[in-house]
Amino acid sequence: MITAMMINIVSSGAKSLAQLLLRPPFIGGAIVLLLLSSVVFGNLAYAQVFPQSQVPGPTVSNQSHPSVSNKSHPIVASSQQPKAHNVKVTSPTKGQRVPVGKNLFVSGTSVGNSNPTSINCLVSVIVNGIKPYQPTSPAGPHGSGDYSKWSFVLTPKYTTIKEGQNKITAKYSCANNAAVLSHNSVNVTGVIGPGLNSTTAKVG
Repeated sequence: MITAMMINIVSSGAKSLAQLLLRPPFIGGAIVLLLLSSVVFGNLAYAQVFPQSQVPGPTVSNQSHPSVSNKSHPIVASSQQPKAHNVKVTSPTKGQRVPVGKNLFVSGTSVGNSNPTSINCLVSVIVNGIKPYQPTSPAGPHGSGDYSKWSFVLTPKYTTIKEGQNKITAKYSCANNAAVLSHNSVNVTGVIGPGLNSTTAKVG
């Protein structure tokens, strides 16, 4: 009997609660509560299924950048071809003893005017660096202007050989072609009379 009474009380309480909740003010609140619940649970579910993605930082390539190679200038060969001598002193010879204070005959050879693009080619001589260069005389087989062979007489008017080491330099040049410029030198020893021997240079 007590059990039946409790069931009736619960049943009547449930009915009263249901009637209370079905009233208009409670219906609106219930709807709002349901909507909020759906939004909250929906966000939680989205967060579970789609976790926030990490923003990738800037990627750094492991490949090293190739070093810049300086190829704008060509590689210079370690040893350049020696420049061909277009002129040569043949007399006196290297190391020869020559008289001090005397006229000295100097002679030699050159390419002359063998290059058709070069004009007004000539040979001049300088002794011990005393400028200016002195003109030589052409002695080639083709006459005037042929410096394939040439000669020069050193006189006191220009300078003389001094005792000891002296340097005689011949220069080949052309008026319109600086590329053919060439020099050749010999070192000779100036000696006084008693030191002369069979290797002494020809005196002019």
